[in-house]
Amino acid sequence: MQTIKERLVEVCDTTTTFVSFLRAMVAARMAPLLGDERGEIASWVVVTALVVVAAIAIVGIVVTKLTTTAHNIQTP
Repeated sequence: MQTIKERLVEVCDTTTTFVSFLRAMVAARMAPLLGDERGEIASWVVVTALVVVAAIAIVGIVVTKLTTTAHNIQTP
């Protein structure tokens, strides 16, 4: 049985991997549309920040649910 800390580390690793994959996929899809990438730093910073905020929110929700579930486990 995993502890909450182990599960949280696993969720963070999975989320980090997912965010990296999502960013790479978006970059690959947007490359033909953007053409010349000079001057596009500001938009990528905004996109990356939004993805990071979403990942933090998802991790927060998962941690809250795990903590709530852990507190509701009845011991004999």
